[in-house]
Amino acid sequence: MISTIILNWNRDRLLKQTIESYFATVGPDRELVVVDNASSDGSVAYLKRIENEWPVKVIYLDENLGGEAYNLAIPLVSGDLIHLSENDQMFLPGWFEHVAASFNAFSKLGQLSLFGDTPTDDEAWEPKPAHLCFSKGKILYEAHGNVGTSSVLRAELFRDKALRVHNIAHGTFLFPADGRLSADVKSAGYLVAWSDRYYVRNVGHEIGEFERNEAYYKENYSSKPWVGVEGWKQRIEKQKSLPVVARHCVALSDRAVLPEKTPQDVNGKAARLWSMFDGFTAETEVLDFLYVLTRLIKPAEVLETGTWLGLSTCAIARGLSENGFGRVTTLEVNAEAYDAALQSISSYGFEDVVNAQLCSSVDFAPDKHYDLALFDSDLSLRIEEFRRFRPWLSEGAIVLFHDVSAHHGVVAEGVRTLLNEGAIVGFDFPTPRGLFIGKVAS
Repeated sequence: MISTIILNWNRDRLLKQTIESYFATVGPDRELVVVDNASSDGSVAYLKRIENEWPVKVIYLDENLGGEAYNLAIPLVSGDLIHLSENDQMFLPGWFEHVAASFNAFSKLGQLSLFGDTPTDDEAWEPKPAHLCFSKGKILYEAHGNVGTSSVLRAELFRDKALRVHNIAHGTFLFPADGRLSADVKSAGYLVAWSDRYYVRNVGHEIGEFERNEAYYKENYSSKPWVGVEGWKQRIEKQKSLPVVARHCVALSDRAVLPEKTPQDVNGKAARLWSMFDGFTAETEVLDFLYVLTRLIKPAEVLETGTWLGLSTCAIARGLSENGFGRVTTLEVNAEAYDAALQSISSYGFEDVVNAQLCSSVDFAPDKHYDLALFDSDLSLRIEEFRRFRPWLSEGAIVLFHDVSAHHGVVAEGVRTLLNEGAIVGFDFPTPRGLFIGKVAS
């Protein structure tokens, strides 16, 4: 059961949107409490009306207690998970199921944001440092810092570990101390994570909302000295300066894509101009390139190391299928990732052109020669893999190494070594993670 506590102070229009989207998407095992922090707009009238229409409990305060007002509601709820929400969220279909699956998959997950670690194209917000975690088919990104107040937490953290929400007081706003909350969760021995994508719209950080209610947000950010009004305006201008990207993947057109999460720029261009499915699968533009390359050179046999979730495999397989011949052998050592890859391959109907093997690339015994090879497994193994499979690469075989950007030093250095040895010839494509394409030297 999930117990949701929405904290409200003014912004009645957003509050209405938050509550209506919540009831439209939440599952049956839930309860909702709204704490109103002495609002002076139409919030109270709206809340009094819906109390008689929907299953919601409202706590009306005579003074604004800021984020600490959450603490009044926490002892009143009974869920296994306590969901803290601010009043500027729009819940999207699937969020409730995602929460249940995430806490089931990660036994030490303590706090989960329903945002991804990389902002959407509508937000004037910054990417957050995090790294990918994978369990039982679920991807989350463990936060290096905090994930904000709007998040889902295990109830035991409040009931057994005595966690509480504290305030940061600056100016007229009493902000929840989100950094302290996440730090306390980590100190209790739990994982703090971002979701793999946005399961709610973070309306209060979208440029359109800033423009609709500029006075409110100016006052808000004047109370945030760590950003300030000028910093807020700079974020907006930076986001507006970016090109409008059409996010899609030709090879896997049914899948929703996300802005690329790599923090480093690419030749002076923001990495978020590229797109991704997740932090391990190659950029969607690279997947499209693999599809087109396969169609172009029409290989009979393809080798891939590092299947991961099977999306690059499926991009190659689509090209082979459309060519009418060819087969890709793909190698994955992680059993859970391998199972997820098999599901992806099956969902596209590519079983006949994919030979997926659960094994280490350094233990695999090839029995054929390959016209095209993609090395995309563990970073430290890429060059060892090339040397191992070199006798099985056809004369003039096309080879690709993913993750050759400078921040992936070990792969980039290994490729330079092979170039200097004369083992391969080719060049890098400037992408956020880097792609080398070449061919085996004669």
